[in-house]
Amino acid sequence: MLETRSIVRRFGRTLALDRVDFRARPGEIHALIGENGAGKSTLVNILAGRLRADAGEVLLDGARLPAGSAARHPRRARIAAVYQSPMLFERMTWEENLALGGYRAGASPRELDAVAVRARTAAAQAGFALPPPRAIVADCSVAARVRLEIVRALSFDPRVLMLDEPTSLLAPAELEIFLAALRRLRAAGRIVVIVTHKLAEALAVADRITVMRRGRVVAELPAAHASAAELARMMIGALPEELRMPPPAGAETPAAAPALTLERATLARDGRRLLDEISLAVRPGEIVGVAGVDGNGQAELVELLAGIVRLDAGRVTPVPDAAHGAVAVIPQNRDRDGLVLEMTLWENLLLAAPVRARFIRRGLIRGRAAQSFCASLLDRFGIRAAAGPAASAAALSGGNRQRFAVARALAAAPRVIVAHDLCRGLDLAAAARVHRRIRDFAAAGGAVLLISTDLDELLECCGRLFVIARGRLIETAAADRDPARLGLLMAGAGA
Repeated sequence: MLETRSIVRRFGRTLALDRVDFRARPGEIHALIGENGAGKSTLVNILAGRLRADAGEVLLDGARLPAGSAARHPRRARIAAVYQSPMLFERMTWEENLALGGYRAGASPRELDAVAVRARTAAAQAGFALPPPRAIVADCSVAARVRLEIVRALSFDPRVLMLDEPTSLLAPAELEIFLAALRRLRAAGRIVVIVTHKLAEALAVADRITVMRRGRVVAELPAAHASAAELARMMIGALPEELRMPPPAGAETPAAAPALTLERATLARDGRRLLDEISLAVRPGEIVGVAGVDGNGQAELVELLAGIVRLDAGRVTPVPDAAHGAVAVIPQNRDRDGLVLEMTLWENLLLAAPVRARFIRRGLIRGRAAQSFCASLLDRFGIRAAAGPAASAAALSGGNRQRFAVARALAAAPRVIVAHDLCRGLDLAAAARVHRRIRDFAAAGGAVLLISTDLDELLECCGRLFVIARGRLIETAAADRDPARLGLLMAGAGA
């Protein structure tokens, strides 16, 4: 079995793992769940050899694994991991990235072709589509990068496969095929560890579940003996107010002038229309949803509304202008597009021009005032940062980074918020709090465009709902929102 004994890991003053014992057995899918910052990703990083424990040991079949051995020799150790944030070289092709994942650097074209063949076999088993041959990773969507990470791990034929939030960006059709692939690995006697915040998913696929809270293991139990309510209580204790109260009524005012309008918006690259005459209006008080399989124009729509790209035809109102601050964007890739990881939290906060303007006097930034405001935001949004505003963004867990991105967008006091995969990587309680904040923003007269692959989130939060497929928008009727039907539309059926 794969086992840890009394693992301890600190990051400065933060005790991330406190004497953690964990066991995963062959022929088992083991789910690792817990609230954001519970220590799940840290434990996976230690098991995979990326981090060194301060105390304790990792064993495979009773033999102690030297620190870092799985990371240095993944094929020899046959331990593969997929992390929450894709870890690929962006200026290389996807085949070169896969070759570096355990083969060797400087692979020849023939060797890269052999890697691609293995990758396509693994992708077919997992139900994934791969990018075109020799595609540069920087040109791939976030979801495509996650798929590449999973395919790379599967192509090693691993004995131990660890997956940190692998399904957060998968479409419904992809999810079922992928979970079936995990079950086949289990049937072959492999060890599969999956970190997830989706309790229904853990109960559906796992044999055993380990619950972590504040760096400790608080329970290990068979999935057949667990319920979602029981697991939620173990993860977060008493249910937060956001989960006990019904969602507030919106303040939608259909007669009001739209806060955001797209009229026949068209964007093309390399002769292909990525946005095909999209028309959409979002009014004050509305939360409008856009569902779709990643790669159908969502990223380009967000880039357009952020002012990164310009239309080839059509019109957007207001004209995207980051300095003006009418539209705040919460990007899908928080690490690449949302935050500068090497900068402190208060410096990242000031990257939002409307927030920065509040703390400039005679051309100079009032640092103490900005740090004080940042500290109040961290407290209000429950963002855990041991060093407070002076902590680097890199020191935060993935879920806390996401909450910080949401907090900064709301602090900018925009008229419109455009959010792409708003709650990616957030646990049950954190997602509920973010949804409450977004609903409160809309109830106060703000307009929200919520773009997501998570149908449950869209059905819960949105009034009007669109599906984007091949760059075109399809509006759905309120009476025709069956998840299976929406999944077909997302896959392009009826587009």
